[in-house]
Amino acid sequence: MKSFSVVSLLAFATYVAAQANGGPPFDPAGTGNVGNGAGKQFIGGQCLSAADCGSGCCAGPSGICSGVGAQTQAGKTGCGFGGGGAPAAAAPPAAAPPAAAPPAAAGTNSAGGPPFDPAGVPNVGNGAGKQFIGGQCLSAADCGSGCCAGPSGICSGVGAQTQAGKTGCGFVSGSSSLTGAAPPAAAPPAAAPPAAAAGTNAAGGPPFDPAGVPNVGNGAGKQFIGGQCLSAADCGSGCCAGPSGICSGVGAQTQAGKTGCGFVSKRFVSRKRAAIADLLE
Repeated sequence: MKSFSVVSLLAFATYVAAQANGGPPFDPAGTGNVGNGAGKQFIGGQCLSAADCGSGCCAGPSGICSGVGAQTQAGKTGCGFGGGGAPAAAAPPAAAPPAAAPPAAAGTNSAGGPPFDPAGVPNVGNGAGKQFIGGQCLSAADCGSGCCAGPSGICSGVGAQTQAGKTGCGFVSGSSSLTGAAPPAAAPPAAAPPAAAAGTNAAGGPPFDPAGVPNVGNGAGKQFIGGQCLSAADCGSGCCAGPSGICSGVGAQTQAGKTGCGFVSKRFVSRKRAAIADLLE
């Protein structure tokens, strides 16, 4: 408990100072993941070493978790940021840096399209639906978004399936380098359900990613950035941005036509009133 307090205080103390070194701004929603070496920090959140980042890449000059393919973009100076003296408090995780595994990629994007994020290697071809956007896939069954896009097989948001050289959802690998990867290839139809969106962004702002339909309005905090929300309780980032209700990173809450965090849908309010009425009966 004492070790956790030291790391937390150090992370808080360095949050403002570290940004002065340059690079993109940290997403404040990731403050709780700084310096604990648990590998739970998302891309855009502050890090003290690679052990903090789910992507395995803590990029300089200020220490920000980055996708490996984007480690030198937007003012970043590449993976390998060490984070001062903080790793001493998080010594156990530092002994097993997750960034060492990705070089043994499951495949290459030789057919074209954006590069795979090597941090997703463990999720390739197992059909468990755990692969994140940017990771390699052999079929839609690998992807949490339900979309495995061609031409090389990369998990994509449905709304971005034809961007950056991608050729659309529905990719199925013809021959896998992984044993036991054939069964997932029979599951491309899994990409179809997202088309039935829970709502529309008629009020304005960026389009919703239809892959997030199951997370709308349940208050479970599982909706990803880009998915529709009825209130902040739906969003993993804690920010449901107007004008239509879309989960957003706190640092990007007013970008792309968004009007800031704090959106609450009339449907959410009506549902709460109905629940109160049931309790009073």
